[in-house]
Amino acid sequence: MLFQATRRKLSLVIVFALLLSTLTPHMVFGQAAQFKDIAGSYAQKEIQSLTEAGIISGYEDNSFKPTKAMSRAELAKIIVLSLGLEVNGNQAAPFKDVAANSWYRGYVGALVKAGITEGTSATTFSPNSNVTREELVVFFIRAFELDETAKKLPVDNKLSDIAEVSEWAKAQVSLAFKNGFINGVQGSDGTLKFKPKERAERQALARLAYEFTTNKSVYVDKSKQLLAEETNKGKNPEVTPTVTPVPTDRGTSVSAPAGAPGPGTPASATPAPGTPEPATPAPVKPTPTPTPTPPIPATPAPVSAPALQVVVKGENTDAIYVEEQTEVIFRSSINAAETVSASVYQVDDSGKVISQIISLYDDGLEVHGDSLAADGLYSGKAVLTESTEGYINLQAFAGDVPSSAVFKLSVMKHLTDEQLAQTEIIENNTQSKVDQLAASYGDLQKAKEETVAWLQTQDEVEHAGLSGDGGSIWYLLDNGILGGISAAPENTKGLSSTLEKAASSTALAAEALTQNVEQTVSTIGSQRVAVVSPFFGTLPSSTVYDAVYHSFDQSSYPFLVERVKDTAAGVNFFKGLNQYGVVVLDTHGDTYYDEIVLQKLHNKYGIDFKYAGPQVMFLTGEKATTENKKTYELDLKKGRLAIISGYYAITPSFITRYNDMLPDTIVYNGSCRSAYNDSMADAFINNGAATYYGYTDYVKLAYDQAIAQSVFTALIDENMTTAKAFEAAVDAHGANDGLAAFAMKGSSIGAKTEGVINGTFENGSWTGWNGNGDVRVISKLGPLKPTEGNYMAIISTGLGFENNDQGGYDYNSDSYIEQSFIVPAGATTLSFDYNFISEEPKEYVGSKYNDTFRATVTSSVYINTASLITSHLNGGNTVTSSVYGSESVIVGTESINESTAYWIDENQVAIDFYGGDHTAYMTNWKHVQFDVSQFAGKGSIVLRFHVWDQGDSVYDTAVLIDNVILK
Repeated sequence: MLFQATRRKLSLVIVFALLLSTLTPHMVFGQAAQFKDIAGSYAQKEIQSLTEAGIISGYEDNSFKPTKAMSRAELAKIIVLSLGLEVNGNQAAPFKDVAANSWYRGYVGALVKAGITEGTSATTFSPNSNVTREELVVFFIRAFELDETAKKLPVDNKLSDIAEVSEWAKAQVSLAFKNGFINGVQGSDGTLKFKPKERAERQALARLAYEFTTNKSVYVDKSKQLLAEETNKGKNPEVTPTVTPVPTDRGTSVSAPAGAPGPGTPASATPAPGTPEPATPAPVKPTPTPTPTPPIPATPAPVSAPALQVVVKGENTDAIYVEEQTEVIFRSSINAAETVSASVYQVDDSGKVISQIISLYDDGLEVHGDSLAADGLYSGKAVLTESTEGYINLQAFAGDVPSSAVFKLSVMKHLTDEQLAQTEIIENNTQSKVDQLAASYGDLQKAKEETVAWLQTQDEVEHAGLSGDGGSIWYLLDNGILGGISAAPENTKGLSSTLEKAASSTALAAEALTQNVEQTVSTIGSQRVAVVSPFFGTLPSSTVYDAVYHSFDQSSYPFLVERVKDTAAGVNFFKGLNQYGVVVLDTHGDTYYDEIVLQKLHNKYGIDFKYAGPQVMFLTGEKATTENKKTYELDLKKGRLAIISGYYAITPSFITRYNDMLPDTIVYNGSCRSAYNDSMADAFINNGAATYYGYTDYVKLAYDQAIAQSVFTALIDENMTTAKAFEAAVDAHGANDGLAAFAMKGSSIGAKTEGVINGTFENGSWTGWNGNGDVRVISKLGPLKPTEGNYMAIISTGLGFENNDQGGYDYNSDSYIEQSFIVPAGATTLSFDYNFISEEPKEYVGSKYNDTFRATVTSSVYINTASLITSHLNGGNTVTSSVYGSESVIVGTESINESTAYWIDENQVAIDFYGGDHTAYMTNWKHVQFDVSQFAGKGSIVLRFHVWDQGDSVYDTAVLIDNVILK
């Protein structure tokens, strides 16, 4: 045993040296160099330091290739050759994925014989898989000799995707996070993620190697301290710490609005939470590790805590302005059986509580900003005044337990008129410069390079660059605005005023590009389709996309298709893509910016970008003007919008911010470089899209036109899945056009759904339904819970203090949701549950105040007179009635005057809507069953739930809907 332990320790030291040797491919140890490609790397300083120390090196062309990955087969060869092991192909026989004639078989077998590897399973070695982030962390923890320590500590669940970490790596990853060796990456939902299955890049290995060689004792000592604390738990009484003011260099003023309680103090009735574990571990070295990271996996990590909502002037926001008193409503969803004490606190970057901002309430009072009492959504209203630019960290607590992820609220200065004018001047001057130089040199690439050099000399420009060889020009202004000039090859879909011929690419594989495609049989979650052409009048491909629109419009399936053209495809349209099951983009695009730009925005405003590197962008049809720049000020300063050749461009962070909960959407992005990297694809997929199509480079018009027609013919007319449609398009038109390859990422799904979409509302939204007015999805309403699951819909005559007044009419007083769907062959029954609730007092029953609920089924198919509707109170009486022949039929109805039997004391419920009085009555949950066998396999039907005011809007009425199911 002693020999084995000694051999194990030596092996770890040797393997550590070998791993470092993968960073030294060609150059001499100790050679100091400024690599040409590390300026944008988050590990630039670590790479340079290790190079100067002779620990690592780069390639002969003076590059380091920071984002390059290593395959397991490559690593096997390096280890075998360095240790002088004898190749042994026979020992690799158990691995079915190691072919007998593969170049690496002998190396894999040698590792097996030496006991260094057991493969990824008993029958697989996964030779072509990249070394993953979790594998890299496990190696370093073992190199620290902390493997056993890790196994003795509980797994830290502050990483929201810890469940995705392999069991053999979970303890080591948890310890590395606890002791600060690795940092979590904040996701769009505010939670910290690790992304264990992503590839480990050379820059990541360099950063961890630097920490290992320079701060090893710090991490070892911290780990020992954690183990000691865990061992001593329960031996001494714990003391809950109170709020400890943390000195900062920022001025923050918080006050409650008039009529509201103040934020309180540490000695207030609302207890201050204890100091939580850090949300972002403080780095050991003086320079913090930048936030930009490799792309997020296609499958989103589970959310461990809901996001904190920050509402200003009725709109969710993530920023306020310097020296402006801003009334903010904070909202946090808290799933608790009883009312709890809740608050929002300001915390520092390590997660330590600084001060209380405001208490949160679920009481339905306007003074607290709470719209609906006892619905589990807690609210608080405060006035914030910040004195300097930057950001503040906010977190909601239920009692002393965090109930939300940390929310970064940016604090920004308004753009001045001079700054707004300067953006246009720089853009015009840049375009003129590149045109002038191109005419002078006859060499567009040289002209672009010299234009970038000129931009770097301008006082207003912080950073500038090119989008790779032949790419567009981009820049970051000192006012925080991202700008650029599109310069794409001729006959492609890039936007350019100076054109060049597209050179043929020999680097493309003959195969089309598919990434992480899961074979499934699911379908889109909304029948709404948007075919979008921001440059309809000028882009020749628009006629083909017209044909795509008509294919959807003329389909027998009930698609709800929209053709969005020119200026209608403006910025605000792209904030609502989560309504659509299919999004088809016919526009210009390119990649812009680098890690330096992203890091500058992160450092200044706390902005987190999910992909480190060039950002895929596509253009809207809206031109930037002095007036609308003020409207989009926050999005411009937070890097969600850029101004490219005079038009607003959509960035991946824009999609992340405004388009959460996409309904398994199919996204076809027909712009240039739409799949150049994963930045845009991941923004869509991590927000719920199922399939993302795009192009890896500047795509030729003719190729895109052919691919678009082929894909949507396959999806609509031939009922193929997205993967099969992809294969069909490639088979018909080739994998690439000589410059750009057609690419797909995500899951393989269908475009046509049979049956009800999201009938149980268990995704926490009413996605898949169309509607208007006051429609919400809630987890409870006072004592009332969903009949099944965790969520139910509520449709009302306008609950709460918020309204939707337009021209003197409150559109929330007339609300509905509806869905058109195909009844599949064999289906016999449509059923749903509802509960009709109203504050209308008894004395007004039988009067003109007759708020009404109605559920209807409409179809072009004749409804048989023998059809039956059966409804009953849950556990109570049953009523069956015939349905008379008609194209539309009422399948459920209640009103104040028609439901008078329920206005009795036994049906009074402890629910208090805003306004009115403090009494409410309900019908109790009813279950409706409707015979739909006559529609099965024949056509679509429309199910609508409708609630409206009659008389006045003083006393509100609502209906709860749940469990809409076809059987």
